[in-house]
Amino acid sequence: MAKRARSKGAGRGKRGRAAMGSADATRVGAALPKIDALEDVPAFTDVRPSDEQRAAFEAFCSAAETPGEMHLGCVVRLDRGFPLVVTEERMLRAEHAVGFAKQDKEKGDGLLPAVGDWVALRLAPGHDMGVIERVLPRRTVFERWRGKNRGERQVLCANVDVILVVQPLGAGEVLLGRIARSLVLAADCGAEPIVVLTKADRCSEEEREGEVARVRRLVGGGVRVVVTSSATGEGLDGVRACVPAGTCSMILGESGAGKSTLLNTLLGHDALETGAVRARDDAGRHTTVARVMVKLPGSCGVVTDAPGLRSLPLVGHERGLARAFPEIVEASRGCRFNDCTHTHEPGCSVRAAVEAGEIDELRLEVFKGLASEMRVSAQSLDPDIHL
Repeated sequence: MAKRARSKGAGRGKRGRAAMGSADATRVGAALPKIDALEDVPAFTDVRPSDEQRAAFEAFCSAAETPGEMHLGCVVRLDRGFPLVVTEERMLRAEHAVGFAKQDKEKGDGLLPAVGDWVALRLAPGHDMGVIERVLPRRTVFERWRGKNRGERQVLCANVDVILVVQPLGAGEVLLGRIARSLVLAADCGAEPIVVLTKADRCSEEEREGEVARVRRLVGGGVRVVVTSSATGEGLDGVRACVPAGTCSMILGESGAGKSTLLNTLLGHDALETGAVRARDDAGRHTTVARVMVKLPGSCGVVTDAPGLRSLPLVGHERGLARAFPEIVEASRGCRFNDCTHTHEPGCSVRAAVEAGEIDELRLEVFKGLASEMRVSAQSLDPDIHL
């Protein structure tokens, strides 16, 4: 049984996982995958902290009571909320310090670790389980809204460089609204979005050409679109080229989109569980239950797989919307009315740009739908951005 390092302050205030009783830890630990049975887990050299993160770690160590027990680590997996952390020396399970419950979240303290996070990990001599004392500053963070309040968000991946937006072909029209939402979230995060269309073998050449053209119209010339088939191997090298060594990508899509099948094909073996889709609507079941970071073979980087998401609500992502549709936002600054909806108002610069061929009508229609939803759900918008 793994020994646990006791975090300072355990037993006082709110009790977190670091204050768990030995019986609880044994029961939960027994339900987690064994570390030596895990495959494709990134090594410390496969993930790279930024200079700012290294500096933050050194600063935290200098103020720690036991700096010799501190290690720089990266969270590469979350099972039932328990992080798997890789350091220069080893890979080990970790739990959260009790101090997380007392830290000031408004100042960025007390952030619970997500996959991709760099952390200050304390490992006491003779213990096999570490304690995460601090989540280091994030370069980027891909998150979605959850709960009723504007500020409540679920972090899906931290320090991510590329978002692979997966949508299947052969199941009717590609969901452009879903792709657009993903583009907005990626833009707000600061990561590069890349659209990956899977299951190309399941549609005719005519259908494929039409759907790819629709997607390209939506995303514009600045976003890559890769067409793939895990059955035939088409497009897999294109996906690999999107994940170069030293980078972190996240694969995003709903259940049944072919995310896990695509990753298994890239890995060369069945590392991730897949499930059948329902014949009546081609929808899939949730098969990914843990948040997992895997290292692709060869000179490729790492990819994070997360459970399929049924919804991507847009609350508080006005900046992301502006970045995803910059030509529309720029044109809207010339509209006669500040609350112009770009539909029928006189003096609408956006409609004029559409008629002049400077803005694609499809992009405008998607933009208007998302902006309308955000007006309703967000309550208050960023005053510097015109929707």
